[in-house]
Amino acid sequence: MTPQYRLAVFDMAGTTIDDRHEVYRVLRGSVEREGACFDDATFQQWMGTEKRSAITNLLRIGGVDASDERVEAAFAWFLAELTRSYTENPPVPLPGIEAALDALRERGLAVGLTTGFSRDIADLILDRMGWTVGPGGHTPTVDAVVCGDEVPEGRPAPFMIQQVMERTGVTDPGQVFSVGDTAVDVESARRAGVLAVGVLTGKLSRADHEAAGADLVVDSVAELPARSDVGGLV
Repeated sequence: MTPQYRLAVFDMAGTTIDDRHEVYRVLRGSVEREGACFDDATFQQWMGTEKRSAITNLLRIGGVDASDERVEAAFAWFLAELTRSYTENPPVPLPGIEAALDALRERGLAVGLTTGFSRDIADLILDRMGWTVGPGGHTPTVDAVVCGDEVPEGRPAPFMIQQVMERTGVTDPGQVFSVGDTAVDVESARRAGVLAVGVLTGKLSRADHEAAGADLVVDSVAELPARSDVGGLV
């Protein structure tokens, strides 16, 4: 018998939201300006993770002392530069995303967002797009948003997905699927025991997602409402 899904969890930047990859430009800039050096493959491993942790680890990997003072300075620059960029040129929903989220909620699924952003950056993005959290309000409304600075450990730990489950009252991981554009999104879903869906709107290929252990790979979140042929997904 196919599972009856009750909750869909989505990453933000690169999965549901087009930020023109600004978060990765700014994250990389925040550590390179401190003298860190690393290749693209190394940087990619930290895409989708909580940003303070990413900065700390990228400094160390890049040969720079990750003192508390240096991490704080790099993180402060990251927040200020990303806020400036998002204020001047706000992120927008990826094509078809709002209709897809509406369709999922109309079918009775709760919808949650998770992000490696801190709460202030996530709120800035949501406000610029007119998205609201909780019942009522503008369309689309999501039921919960959990940020990387609100859990004991960010991705690839499962805590953000588990927090969305708690906030939406879904206790069975078998009734949840989680969608993301990075390898750590996939690993986080697997650690949470939920269906791991990779999406190709980020920088990874289908082969990359499959290598990370994705149960399903889709071109875009926009196609999910039509994927009733895939294990009773929706």
